[in-house]
Amino acid sequence: MSALAAFEAAARYGNFSRAARELGTSQSAISRHIAILEKQLSARLFDRSRTGVSLTAAGHCFHKAVLVGLGALRAGAAEVAQVSDDGQPQAALSCTADV
Repeated sequence: MSALAAFEAAARYGNFSRAARELGTSQSAISRHIAILEKQLSARLFDRSRTGVSLTAAGHCFHKAVLVGLGALRAGAAEVAQVSDDGQPQAALSCTADV
């Protein structure tokens, strides 16, 4: 998950340092995550330059898949958060001091 979050942030910012700031880690940690993904996928995901990074064709394809996957995980987490331990939907009650 960390590698996917690093990839998504780097793709969005076009910069490993900015991605690192967002994720509260170092630029070298982002670079390591990207290197691991590139090795696992046997594909270069970013073109690197002095001013930042840009997605390769493979990177664009992978980015689309990562966005879909992360979206599904967020939706699933939200759904789980709304169901109590006994499988019943949770109800939230609130009140105000207004009379």
